[in-house]
Amino acid sequence: MKNTGLDRRSFVQLLSGAAAAGLGVLPEAAAQARAGSATTSRPPANRADTTLKKNVVAIQVKPFCWVDEGIEQVLDNLQQKGNVNTVFTYTYDYDPAQITKGGTKPLPDHGKYSPRPSWIGGAFYDYDLKYFRDTTLTDFRSRDLPNFNVIAAVASKMKARGMDFFAWDYNNAFPQMMQNIPGLTDVAEIDVYGRRTTSACFNHPNFRGHLTGKIESYLVQYPTEVDGIIWGCERMGPIDNLIGGGWATVGICCFCPFCLQKAKDRGISAERARRGYIRLDQLFAATAKHQRPDDGVFVTFLRILFEFPEVLSWNTLWHDSYHEVRAELYGTAKALAPHKPFGFHMVQNITFSPFYSAADDYANVVDYSDFLKIATYNNAAGPRLSHFIDRLCATVFADATPEDLQPFYYKMMGYHEASFQEIVTKGLSAAYVTSETKRAIAGTGGRVRIFPGIDIDVPTAAQEKHTKPEDVRAAIAAALEAGADGVVLSREYYEMWLENLSAAGETTRKFFAGKGN
Repeated sequence: MKNTGLDRRSFVQLLSGAAAAGLGVLPEAAAQARAGSATTSRPPANRADTTLKKNVVAIQVKPFCWVDEGIEQVLDNLQQKGNVNTVFTYTYDYDPAQITKGGTKPLPDHGKYSPRPSWIGGAFYDYDLKYFRDTTLTDFRSRDLPNFNVIAAVASKMKARGMDFFAWDYNNAFPQMMQNIPGLTDVAEIDVYGRRTTSACFNHPNFRGHLTGKIESYLVQYPTEVDGIIWGCERMGPIDNLIGGGWATVGICCFCPFCLQKAKDRGISAERARRGYIRLDQLFAATAKHQRPDDGVFVTFLRILFEFPEVLSWNTLWHDSYHEVRAELYGTAKALAPHKPFGFHMVQNITFSPFYSAADDYANVVDYSDFLKIATYNNAAGPRLSHFIDRLCATVFADATPEDLQPFYYKMMGYHEASFQEIVTKGLSAAYVTSETKRAIAGTGGRVRIFPGIDIDVPTAAQEKHTKPEDVRAAIAAALEAGADGVVLSREYYEMWLENLSAAGETTRKFFAGKGN
C-alpha cells in the first residue's frame, strides 16, 4: 500500500515509545503433544508440492444452504452464474446467522426462509474420536443438522463438476460455542479482572488439542473428499479489544495460568500489565462519559504506555500465541497432506486498525500459509470504517471528532476515499480493494496466494451502502488487476442476489479467458 503520510507500523512504534483461577484437568497426552509443538508448528521448507488451482474463484457456503435449497441447485448457481471452481464449505461454525421471516436480513431470489427457529452450530460432519486424543473437547457435533454430513453429501458432487471442496473451519468466539461444547468454559480466557469470557484461550493445551484434532479428522478421515482447508477466527488482542468495534470480543485478556506462565517465561510482570490495562480501561470509561483528562486523552494514553510498557508486551504475547496456533495447525496439516493447500481468513480489521495491522503482520503469516483470503468488502467497508473511526474518537483519539481525525487517518492508512459523512452511503471504492490487495502481496513477498474477498451483498443497514452489479465488477477487476491470484465471493452465498453473483461470473470469465486453470 502506498502511503502519503505516517505509515501504520511507524504509528504504532510511535505509540509504544519502545519496543487466577484454575482451568480444569487436562488429558496427559495433551501436555505431551503441546511440548512437541515447536517441531509440528514449523512449516515445511519446500511448498512446491502444494497443489492449488490457478485462477481461483471461491465462495463460502453455509451448511443449511445445501439442505434448504438442494445440493445440485446450489452447485448449478455457483458454477453457472458465479463461475465458481472452489467452494469454502463450512464444516465447523457457530455463527447463529440465518434468514428468518421478520428478521433483519432480506431473503434474496434463491433459498428459503429457515424452517429452524434457532441455530446453534457445531461440526457439520462426522468425526472419529481417535483424532481428538489430546483433548476432552470432543462433543461438538451439530444438533441443527444431526443427520447431515456436509463432506460426505457434497464433496463427490463438487468433484464430478471439476470443483474443489475446501473445509471451512470457522472458529469465531460466538457465545453459543461456549454454551454448547461441554468443558469449553474450562479453557476460557480470563480477563484482567479475573472473569471468564466467551473466548477460548489459544495457550490452553486442551483447546489446542481440539483445534488440531479437527485438522486431523478432515485430512485423515476424508482423504479423497477434502481438497484443502481454510481456517478462520476473528479475534483481536487486548489493545484492539479495549478500543472496541465490530470485531472486539469481551474482556481484556488473557490472564489465565497458561498465559501467566508464558509471561513469566518472557520476563513480563503480569501485575504491572494488569495495572496498566486497568488504567487504560478507566481512562476509556471516563472518556465515554465525556470526562477529559487535563492533559487530553491521547497524552494520557501515551503516558500509561510509557509507565507500563508491559501493556504492549502483553498485547504482543497474545498475538504471538495466535500466530503459534495458526502455525501449529498449518504444520499439522502439512505433515499429513503436504500437497493440500492450507490458508487463512484475515479479518477486515487488518485493513482498518493500525494497532491490529502492526500485530498481525502479513510478514509473519507468510511463514505458515499457502494462501490468504483477505476481507476486502468495500461496500460494507464504508459503514464499518465509519463505526471504527467513531470508536477511535471515543477512545485513543477522543480529543478529536471523526471529521477532525479522518484526513490524518486516511493519510496514515493510505486511503483516498469519500468523506466521513459520505462513506456510510457510498461505501469504499474499488481503489480500497486495489490498495489492500497490493499491500497483502507486498507484505507476503509473493510467497503465498492472495485471494481478496469481493463484497456481494455483505449485510448493511437500510440506509447504508448496498451492492450493485457494477460494484461487483469493479471490485473483481481491481483485485485481479492488482495481482491477486483469485477472488473469494463474499461473504455468504445465502445472502447474495443472483444478479450480483452473475456479475461476478461474467467478470471472472472475461478476465481469465484463455489463461487456463
